[in-house]
Amino acid sequence: MIVIIEGSQGSGKTHMVNYLKSMEWGNNVLFYKYGHVSHMKTLEFEDIEPTDAFHYFTISNTLTILELHKTVLKDKIIVFDRGLFSAYVWSILRNRLDKSKLNLELHKLLDSSLYENCHVIRIISESKEIRAHSDIFDTFTNSVKENFLFDKIFEDNIENLECDKRNNSYTEMINYRDFLSEAVMMNLFDKIIYKK
Repeated sequence: MIVIIEGSQGSGKTHMVNYLKSMEWGNNVLFYKYGHVSHMKTLEFEDIEPTDAFHYFTISNTLTILELHKTVLKDKIIVFDRGLFSAYVWSILRNRLDKSKLNLELHKLLDSSLYENCHVIRIISESKEIRAHSDIFDTFTNSVKENFLFDKIFEDNIENLECDKRNNSYTEMINYRDFLSEAVMMNLFDKIIYKK
């Protein structure tokens, strides 16, 4: 099973993921965040952003994990802090590829057998969280446009995102940045992984 925690920058998704990580889930729950910014710096190819090369760099790790979760990781629950949908939202936001090409590509991917047993939790917040760290993308942040693109992508692909036959689900939660929001997140996660 794959659980993808999505949301715009500053929505509090990393806080929620860290909150979940602080609980005891056993060895079958794995938390994962792709370090594409650190990889770019280490490999010294910041110049590929914003290009189609960077788009495929950001989705290749997700494709690999989607494949692995059907084979060697099929008994694990993999929790993404951002994933496939952020890659497409940011590729549209940064004009890395033609928008219609990106939309078609995402639809084909979600329609494929790779996207099964996947559960998206989208974090939405009225106020932007001040982050303790920054990266090269902070200067490109536009949470209004980013949220609009998330709305559009999820709306256009809801048939594959909420598909009982393929055990896929999509849920939105409002993050009020309080203990109640953490409890709601815990309850959502608990229901997904234990199929309550």
